[in-house]
Amino acid sequence: MRRIFPLAAFAALTLTAAAGLPPAAAGTLQVNPVLVEIGAARRTGSVTVHNIEDAPVTIRAYPLAWRQDGGDDHYDETEAVIVSPPVFTIPPGGTQIVRVGLRRPSAAPQPYRLMIEEIPEAAQGGGIRVALRLNIPLYSGLSRGAPADLRWSASRRSDGQWAIDARNAGNGWVRVDAQAAEAATGLRFEDGFAFGTVLPGGVRRWAVGANPRIGDRARFQQIAGSGANGAAIPPPLAR
Repeated sequence: MRRIFPLAAFAALTLTAAAGLPPAAAGTLQVNPVLVEIGAARRTGSVTVHNIEDAPVTIRAYPLAWRQDGGDDHYDETEAVIVSPPVFTIPPGGTQIVRVGLRRPSAAPQPYRLMIEEIPEAAQGGGIRVALRLNIPLYSGLSRGAPADLRWSASRRSDGQWAIDARNAGNGWVRVDAQAAEAATGLRFEDGFAFGTVLPGGVRRWAVGANPRIGDRARFQQIAGSGANGAAIPPPLAR
């Protein structure tokens, strides 16, 4: 039976950063790059995992198919991607290259996630040790899209909370950042507000609260219409 993994199952650490950013680190592990792209011109890809601690660490690496449903990310088990090696131990200060490739190189374009997960040793004293997990985007045959490919909308739910949706009408994945989201929606986001990637044909939804911070009322009203269920649109921020 196929298992479905909602986004919340990987709350330990999720990395959806764009290529070219510095290596990502979590506890004892450092991984570079933080995004992998493969396709017809490049049938395999790799990431380097570095153990920055003074004790060995055992790692499990595996792929998941990635889709968007109901405004959220969901992950499914898949056999379409080969990961080698799937299990390995890195000595203190050591590195390991993990290679990925498609089982069928002619497969249709598809987004995946590469999970790099620590297998923890038994905690001393009967305590609980939480495994580290890195969640890396893996794109097969998909290129980067443009912010202009996104169609934004806003709605207010029956509980009074507002949400914004970004629908990707293009053929490439689009990574949303705060600057692009503010320009598209008229909202102002707090530092650290978590955005993400919108897949081709997919929709991502973000809750923005009952009274979102509106900097450009006209723009927000444009994507919200008259407000869901006739609800009034909050006033703009004080100048």
